[in-house]
This record gives sequence, structure tokens and C-alpha cells, in this order.
Amino acid sequence: MKLLLPLMLGATLALSAQIPTKEELKAKADAAVDTEKSKADVKAEEAKAKADQKAAAAKAKVDAKAGAVPMAGDKVKAATAKGEDKAKAGADKAKGKTKKGAEKGATKAKAVTEKVAK
Repeated sequence: MKLLLPLMLGATLALSAQIPTKEELKAKADAAVDTEKSKADVKAEEAKAKADQKAAAAKAKVDAKAGAVPMAGDKVKAATAKGEDKAKAGADKAKGKTKKGAEKGATKAKAVTEKVAK
């Protein structure tokens, strides 16, 4: 019995030391939310860069073919420039929506963790 009491006390202290506090759990949850938001932002940037690259490549391809046509070539190049600008604007808009959605989701997730932590 003399040995059992200190052993139980040690086990109790060890268990209480391993249970994280609400603040620790909230901090971990907030860090996870921030990490995922950062990943979403990076993916949005990558998607925009890829879309811009595709638009520029398509424009270059059409312009190269249009260069062989004397009179219509300039009109085609003007149209492809306009199309490229629209494509890039669309990519910017999509990136903005993705970032806005990620920010909104992160804010909601942090609010939930705040509520749970109380």
C-alpha cells in the first residue's frame, strides 16, 4: 500500500500534465486554420499564374498565325490582346474570390474555436 499511493499520485500528476489547456487547443486550432488559409492563398496565386500563362501562350500562338495575313493580322492581334486582358481580369477576379472565401472561412473557424474555448 505504501508503494501504491505514491505511484497513483505520480500517475495522476502525469495525466494532468498531458492534458492541454483550452488556450493551447485554441492556439493549435488557430495555427491550423492559418496554415490552411496560407495554402489556399498559394494555390490561388498558382492558379492565376497558370491562367495568365495560358492566356499569353494562346495570344502568342494566334498572333503568330495572324502575322502571315497582311491586312487582317493587325485586327486579329488587337482582338487577341483584348481577349488576353479579359482572361487575365477573369483570373484576377477568381483569385480574389478564392482569397476572400479563404479569409471568410478562416474567420468563421476561428470564431468557432473561440466559442468552444470559452
